[in-house]
Amino acid sequence: MESDVPASIRQLVDKDQIVDLVHRYSYCVDHRFYDEVVGLFTEDCVVDYGPEITPVRSRGALREMFGDPEGGFAATSHHNANVLVTFQDLDHASVLTSVYAWHKRSDGVTPQVWGYYHDSVVRLPEGWRIAHRKLRVLGAEDWSMEMHPASDVGSE
Repeated sequence: MESDVPASIRQLVDKDQIVDLVHRYSYCVDHRFYDEVVGLFTEDCVVDYGPEITPVRSRGALREMFGDPEGGFAATSHHNANVLVTFQDLDHASVLTSVYAWHKRSDGVTPQVWGYYHDSVVRLPEGWRIAHRKLRVLGAEDWSMEMHPASDVGSE
């Protein structure tokens, strides 16, 4: 029984680091720290924000997608909750995170999205990183593009 204690503590530390990874993403996006955002992903990451946006398949493509810190939305505010971490093994986990994302366009319109990030994370020498992310949406307001519905989760 005692031999399980260090492994249990390690898993708690890992879970805390993964939850921090999820929150760090939102903080960095909201503050337009796009180079830091990209560093939270693996080199060969796959990021899929919706069927109208071609999934990005590398850190370089992700950085391109974010573009110039002065471009895009005038402001964003991402809120995460209900972070559920399931370990596949010591170095891989799946993560479901509830997200509310508020965006402000330059014309004053404020699109909003409610849904979940579906992530696969992996432990690298520099720490936990997101290898695959797919946004699944439960609802949206003033959003002009099609999103992956949360109801399609079982169809993958």
